Amino acid sequence: MKQEIKNISSQQRTTMMAVLLFGAFVALLAETFLNNALPSIIKSFNISQATAQWLTTAYLLVVGLMIPMSAWVFESFNLRQNFIAMIGIFFTGSIICIFASNFYVLLLGRIIEAIAAGGLMPFIQNVILIMFPPEKRGLAMGITGLVIGFGPAVGPTISGLILKYADWQMLFIILSITSGLVGILAFFLIQNFTVPHKGSIDIISLLESTFGFGLILYTLSEIGNTGKISLLLIITFILGLIIIVLFCLRQLNMKEPLLDIRVFKNIGFDLCTMLSTISNISMVGVELVLPLYLQTTRAETALTAGLVMMPGALIMIICNPISGIMYDKVGIKKLSLFGFAMLLLGTLPMVIFNAHSSLILISACYALRMVGISFTMMTTFTAGINMVEDNMTAHANASSSTIRQIGGSLGTALAMLVVTVSATSSKGNKLVKLTSGYRFGFLLMLGFALIGLVCSFMLPGIKKDEE
Repeated sequence: MKQEIKNISSQQRTTMMAVLLFGAFVALLAETFLNNALPSIIKSFNISQATAQWLTTAYLLVVGLMIPMSAWVFESFNLRQNFIAMIGIFFTGSIICIFASNFYVLLLGRIIEAIAAGGLMPFIQNVILIMFPPEKRGLAMGITGLVIGFGPAVGPTISGLILKYADWQMLFIILSITSGLVGILAFFLIQNFTVPHKGSIDIISLLESTFGFGLILYTLSEIGNTGKISLLLIITFILGLIIIVLFCLRQLNMKEPLLDIRVFKNIGFDLCTMLSTISNISMVGVELVLPLYLQTTRAETALTAGLVMMPGALIMIICNPISGIMYDKVGIKKLSLFGFAMLLLGTLPMVIFNAHSSLILISACYALRMVGISFTMMTTFTAGINMVEDNMTAHANASSSTIRQIGGSLGTALAMLVVTVSATSSKGNKLVKLTSGYRFGFLLMLGFALIGLVCSFMLPGIKKDEE
């Protein structure tokens, strides 16, 4: 369905983009904000690491569940109401977390935050894709990629600094204040420049999407958290796959599908989506594993772990807009090859990290990886969107974002699974086992970087890209 667009001034467009990206930053900051706080939350509620890890994995899981219906939401309601509603839901979840009396209330608050976050990112990307023509999307999506990457990347650094002086509740106080501010700004500054086309949502499709993706993500997350594969989890995973197949068949036979998966008939779009997904897996996987490695294997503080990761977060501020500008000029193939080469070089030394590795080396490797991610994640996403028809943009965005988010959940689950299984099967004392576990976790990330580099050779060159 093609949106009807009302004219807006250049100043209104810039102001709207700033407010939208501010909201995206808050939601994405929350994605990794708790990574450094998990040890203190474990002590506060007397829970295991596997249980506490659900604060991160459940957030990613619910975000993934919300994305498939984002195209319908975007096309059915006006922009201001849409955005303010999502920010309001996020604010509510943060308030619940502040006053959580036990772990399950805290988890509920995180899930409510994730409901909003899952709708926010595809919504914001849809707005930007509409505001800018294809030849100008590179820079706009580069700036968007800065927020998408910078939010999760800087989360551990900011939280590490806060946790040095305050309890974990302060993290949610900050999220409440910032999301409240975004809501106020949105009320005055967001313009309704699209005309919604209200239509009824197909409940069966919604249920199939929720249960199908939910069962798959739950299975992967549970395996990653516990390091065990049971018959029940295998059955759950297979059931999820069957429901997703039914969901896809239903979408192909509907006039107005919840998620128009016909965009996947475009091979170029599929390749770009896969590369963007690999880039996201590479980012969130290490952002979860690295703080745990630093705090358990090396016994570093949350603040030190955050500071080690800070240069990489700062580099994203510089590299994302540059990658957007370069995409508009040189095309996707060269950028993707360069990006995945940097990702590979940055990950390679990580497989030999141990309890005595230099913090400077660790920080440098992480920063080099973030250079690679800056040049791959949003540029490949944008290239894929540009390969589909204009009337398919919202569904292409939702489809690509769904795959990328599921990939992120898969990445964290696989990383924790590899770390847990490798550590428990290794011989030696606890430190030796942990070192071995994290080494195999980094080796997994190296494998993803290599796959991304090889697949980048299949991308079209600049001439074909422009046609």
